[in-house]
Amino acid sequence: MLLRAEDYQIAAFFGLILIFEVCERIWPARPIDRWLDFKLDALSFAFALTVNRASTWFIRSVVGDVTPPFLSGTVHYLQSLPSALKIIIALFIVDFILYWIHRAQHRHDVMWRTHAWHHSVEQMYWFAGFRTSFFHSFIYNIPQVVVPVTLLKLTPAEAGIGYSIGLLIQFWEHTNLNVNIGPLSWLIVTPDYHRIHHSATTHRGMNLAPTFRIWDRMFGTYVDPATVPAGFPLGLGEHVEGKQVPRMLVGL
Repeated sequence: MLLRAEDYQIAAFFGLILIFEVCERIWPARPIDRWLDFKLDALSFAFALTVNRASTWFIRSVVGDVTPPFLSGTVHYLQSLPSALKIIIALFIVDFILYWIHRAQHRHDVMWRTHAWHHSVEQMYWFAGFRTSFFHSFIYNIPQVVVPVTLLKLTPAEAGIGYSIGLLIQFWEHTNLNVNIGPLSWLIVTPDYHRIHHSATTHRGMNLAPTFRIWDRMFGTYVDPATVPAGFPLGLGEHVEGKQVPRMLVGL
């Protein structure tokens, strides 16, 4: 049976649910009521998954070969590299692009509307990271499809591994964990690092990197978690009324 990239991602998703649900109960960062917003988070997840599948299919079918002629030699070289190296390169390129998209979402009002729903989360746990609007998911999917599949032409297995790593990161950075990963914390975004970004107050526009902290260090958006007192509030700083949810789900 020939597996698609999506099959690997689905298998990884259910495995990660089990892992992070257990880990959060053993090493929680904050006391939370995980059932308080569960229905809303489940709705958001179903919506995000549907948008992800539809937009992935649309982007793949529309984009085609996007390699600029002057980069064709470099791209062909990258395509010939070993699988592990191609996956790592794809992760870094996508992460760099997503950093600037994310930065634009916090700098420009129109882009912020696509992102505000994600910041409505007031309790961070593994499921909360999937609270994304239609336009948020669609915009993020463009580099996530174009770079690995269209540009680097990863095989379904390679793309599936890359997507699974991306899914792991989505769980990891939003999870309610109190962990220390030692020297790796210089490079990798951790839950406490990303939790600062979800602050309802001072640091919302900081710690923008999706995966690799180096972008924040390089471009002036870095905040050291050790300098921020614990217990700061999360969310938008104001209650989201039910009538606002449909508009925020779309990203308008």
